[in-house]
Amino acid sequence: MHRLRTVRLAALLVGLAMVAAACGGGGDEGGDTSGGSGAVQQGGTLNYAADQEPTGFNENTSKDNGTSVLWITINMFPRPFHSQPDFTVKMDDQFLDSAEQTSEDPQTIVYKIKQNASWSDGTPVSADDFKYLWEQSNGTIKDNDVASTTGYDQIESVEGSDNGKTVTVVYKTPFADWKGIFTGILPAHYVESRPGKWNTGLDKEPEKIPSAGPFVVQNYTAGQSLTLARNDKFGGTKANLDSIVYRFLPESTTQPAAMQNNEVDFIYPQPQLDLVQQVKALPDVTSETNFGLTFEHFDFNFKNKHLGDLKVRQAIATGTNIQELVDRTVKQFSDKAQPLGNRIWLTGQPQYQDHFGQYGKGDAAAATALLEEAGYTKGADGIYAKGGDKLSVRFSTTAGNKLRETQGELFQAQMKAIGVDIKIANVDSTKFFGEWLPNGNFDIANFAWVGTPFAISSNRDVYRTGGGGNYGQYASKKVDDLFGQAMAETDEAASAELGNQIDQQITADMATIPLYTKPTFIAWRNTFTGIRDNATNEGPFFETSAWGQKAA
Repeated sequence: MHRLRTVRLAALLVGLAMVAAACGGGGDEGGDTSGGSGAVQQGGTLNYAADQEPTGFNENTSKDNGTSVLWITINMFPRPFHSQPDFTVKMDDQFLDSAEQTSEDPQTIVYKIKQNASWSDGTPVSADDFKYLWEQSNGTIKDNDVASTTGYDQIESVEGSDNGKTVTVVYKTPFADWKGIFTGILPAHYVESRPGKWNTGLDKEPEKIPSAGPFVVQNYTAGQSLTLARNDKFGGTKANLDSIVYRFLPESTTQPAAMQNNEVDFIYPQPQLDLVQQVKALPDVTSETNFGLTFEHFDFNFKNKHLGDLKVRQAIATGTNIQELVDRTVKQFSDKAQPLGNRIWLTGQPQYQDHFGQYGKGDAAAATALLEEAGYTKGADGIYAKGGDKLSVRFSTTAGNKLRETQGELFQAQMKAIGVDIKIANVDSTKFFGEWLPNGNFDIANFAWVGTPFAISSNRDVYRTGGGGNYGQYASKKVDDLFGQAMAETDEAASAELGNQIDQQITADMATIPLYTKPTFIAWRNTFTGIRDNATNEGPFFETSAWGQKAA
């Protein structure tokens, strides 16, 4: 699972989340992502190999703000706008008749919900659902687990009219990325009736959760599979498929064999060299490698007694050889892979500036000098210590992900060279994302953020003081203030510059280590059509209604 950078994919933290790519023996980079064309046969089942299991079903909480959840709930919980493969956004005309800004002062947005939009239990989708999401996400309820308050905390009011089918949202302060919130709209009447309500009310019995999308959960067997069945009460275009089965295969190395043996029809794993090569060799399978809005990084926990020291974090960043990590991992299957020098704007985006170039070169002499400046002395075993405490920290990532496990071992060796002891402590993805990260149970964490087209707002709660995606508890008033300015800025050039100032300060504080923009890898059996990659937080699941079996 990737974390979503929401506003907070993510994914990458889900809306403005930062959450979390040829035929038979072929494959390419940056294909046309059309998913094929031709007549579609109604009905049938597509089996998808999911490499992570959902942590719950409320994508708006920090616990569930990941792609393993979003790629299920996006079929159930509506959102006004969807991210597109070209990184634009498009209004969901299956859900809304219109969504328009009707006033600048105060900023006012009016949403017109389709009259036939309803939950699968017969309850109309209404302004009550918009209002509920705002009230739960705006930061005023102390004990709420919220992935991101961004945007919601700037709203003055949410009011309904026209029997709840018109929603009027008035902002206290301007919010440029208004199209990026109200994602994952929940059935308010159902959530409030559940034990645990917002925080945990959607953790269990997903078969009972009402859907206002093209699919509804039919069956869930923990550790095995989840089945989505076509929602025949959906007011929009009905899905072609009868069902989509998410088969949980956490060992991504097993996915090519599952594809070859016809156990699954579609895979979207985090790419690994052997996996990519094996899939490209399969007959009657289309595959693509693409680059989008996902980036790999290391998170520092500022509460760790060693990592709370800026010079220690700088030493680790200086001693890390990012090019070696790239060469030994993602560059094995894509020569486009390169080190990343920015967290807000990614390689290939016109706003991108490299602010990390002085770090990540594997400079052991400079790294050890920083440690000695911080008062550390090298022991007989080659490991630095201060006040009798060895400089030993845990490195944690998702167990079973061979690429990340390799990355961790390389990092461990690089750190040994500068006198830092790394203890590898990996865990399954459900526990890593659902428990360890939200509870701060890590020292250095390795995962990916999945972005959206709303770069500023989707990053805010990843780096803001107290933000839902700020797992390492980084705090900077300057960064908080810059985000505030940037989110109100409507001039694109000025917004880009503010985003770069934010990243420069994050680098100065060494809150995280950006590694590289991460490729996606997608493959599907040629008997299916309508599948295409979307290298944003929404992934290829943004238009499952179009998926179908090719007509014979």
